[in-house]
Amino acid sequence: LSKGLNMANKPKQTPGSEILLEAHRLVNGPRQKDYGHPADDYQKVSDIFYSITGVNLSVSEAILFMVSVKLARLRTNLENDTIHHDSLVDALGYLTCLNMAAQ
Repeated sequence: LSKGLNMANKPKQTPGSEILLEAHRLVNGPRQKDYGHPADDYQKVSDIFYSITGVNLSVSEAILFMVSVKLARLRTNLENDTIHHDSLVDALGYLTCLNMAAQ
């Protein structure tokens, strides 16, 4: 086996890291199929936001706005001593979209 595939060198999965894989599968699977590439999708979001508010957001700013929505929801959850799995997945997914749009 090549170095990269050597099972002895495989990093141990830490508890909670499966959420990263879930976000990855959503962004690169159903979400991309349904909505297209994040750069195109969030340009539409930016255009709609501008038509409503007169504020012109870049694609990155539109995505970061969505991240802030999820962070606000997570903060509310934590204030209630809970955590919402979907908000975690969504926040990670939006950060993945930010990276995809930047590339």
